[in-house]
Amino acid sequence: MIYFLIYLFIEIFVSYEFTNIFTPFGMFLEILATAVLGVIILQNLNMSLMENMMRVARREISQEEFISIGMFKFVGAILLVVPGVFTDILGLLMQFDLFGSLVAQKFLTPKQPKKDPFEDDIIDVEIIENKK
Repeated sequence: MIYFLIYLFIEIFVSYEFTNIFTPFGMFLEILATAVLGVIILQNLNMSLMENMMRVARREISQEEFISIGMFKFVGAILLVVPGVFTDILGLLMQFDLFGSLVAQKFLTPKQPKKDPFEDDIIDVEIIENKK
C-alpha cells in the first residue's frame, strides 16, 4: 500500500510539473503520442521476441534474460498506454534491452544457497557385497 502511495505522489508531481512546462495541450499530446507508441510496440512485440530468440540461440543472452526482456517490453508497452508522465518514462526505459538485462541480473537471478566453509564436497559411499 505504501509503495502505491509513493508511486501516486510521484506520478501526480511529475505530471503537474510537465503540465506547467508544456501546457495542458502539450500534456494531451504526450498522452496521445505515448499511447499510440505503446500500441505500436504491442503490435510489433513478436518481432522483438523473435530477435531475442535468435540471440538466445547464438548464446548472447541466457534464457532468464530472454524471459525478463520480453516481459519488460510487454509491461513497458502497457505502461506507455496508461496515461501519466512517470509511467511513460518507466515504459520507455523498459523498452531498452540493457535496462531489462540489468534488472534481470539484479532481481531475477536465483539465489545460491550459502555453503558452509567447513563442509567439504565429500560423498559417503557404502559398498555392500553379496557373499554366496
